[in-house]
Amino acid sequence: MIFLDNNSTTKLDDRVLKKMLPYLRDNYGNPHSNFHNFGLISRNAVEESREKISKIFNVNSENVIFTSGATESNNLILKGLAYKAIEKQSHRRKIFCSSIEHKCVLETCVFLKTLGFEHELIPVDENGLSNLDWLKDKIDGDALFVSVMAVNNETGMRSNLEEINKICKDLGVIFHSDMAQALHGEKFDLTENQIDAVSISGHKIYGPKGVGALILNHEPSEFISPVSHGGLQEQDIRSGTVPVFLTVGLSEALNFINIEHEKNKKFLLGLREQFVNKLTSLTSDIRINYASMNGHPGTLNLYFQNVDADLMATRLANEVAVSTSAACNGVGFEYSYVLKNMHLSDEISKSSIRLCFSKYNTSDEAIKAAEIMHSHYDQILD
Repeated sequence: MIFLDNNSTTKLDDRVLKKMLPYLRDNYGNPHSNFHNFGLISRNAVEESREKISKIFNVNSENVIFTSGATESNNLILKGLAYKAIEKQSHRRKIFCSSIEHKCVLETCVFLKTLGFEHELIPVDENGLSNLDWLKDKIDGDALFVSVMAVNNETGMRSNLEEINKICKDLGVIFHSDMAQALHGEKFDLTENQIDAVSISGHKIYGPKGVGALILNHEPSEFISPVSHGGLQEQDIRSGTVPVFLTVGLSEALNFINIEHEKNKKFLLGLREQFVNKLTSLTSDIRINYASMNGHPGTLNLYFQNVDADLMATRLANEVAVSTSAACNGVGFEYSYVLKNMHLSDEISKSSIRLCFSKYNTSDEAIKAAEIMHSHYDQILD
């Protein structure tokens, strides 16, 4: 079985697991219990993890909030900003996100409409770039935030973050970016690029599931209000006992993806190129929708002419793991809203799959996967 669904999740790095295990077996204290060594050891591990992450993104350590993943991080920042605006009786009630965001961003913005916020979807072009002229025309001093993902989870295409951020900065609007898929392609210095907040998730970068972070360029409690209530253990914003072994896993995964960045990026681009070369040598009827050089280096979005994507993915299921759209979409979607909003036809949207290579794939797998896909495609058409 060849796993090429690495946009949905990645294999846990053995080195990350090794670092996590002591906090499952031996150092199992509650990090919020400060009167004994079990608690202090755990607390130190959490704070060391927070410090590692803050250095990678070049922010103050207290600006890192551990969450259960990017979905919670996205909810926390967008709802937290809205709640703070309501508390302060701010006039800023317009909110913006792109039309190809992850469902958790889109649905959070829909929810905020029930609280009186005015929600606008930023249109994108065929490469997933937000329409800057549209945004400049719509945004003003009444806007609260703009949320645009750094790299799309279905196409691997990078957004025009810098231009959007400048528009926001000129008007004092908060800019947030979901970076769950972006860290394979580049490094981000939040102090240098002045992005206000980003969301990340451990299991997208060879770390554990169930952990992520919201990373801010501001003091959290002055910036956002809590979404859930309780002990507010995480920076006076998020309640709940912090899972020590998961925070250790997240910081280690980030550390490895940071120090091995260039090597892994080159490797993923190479695997993708080998796959494409093999596939195109076999047929011209399977076309590449997207293969970004500056987004996710392992991601491809493919169009299988005259074949339904669900059928293709099902046929491949026992040999090559791929998907027809983001795993977050669940059931009930006829085809990818992302591709549709990037102006691809219904036919192409219904007949396209995404695949993504990881550092654990091999050249042999890349070539074999292309051969298997071509074989099944031919069998369906016969």
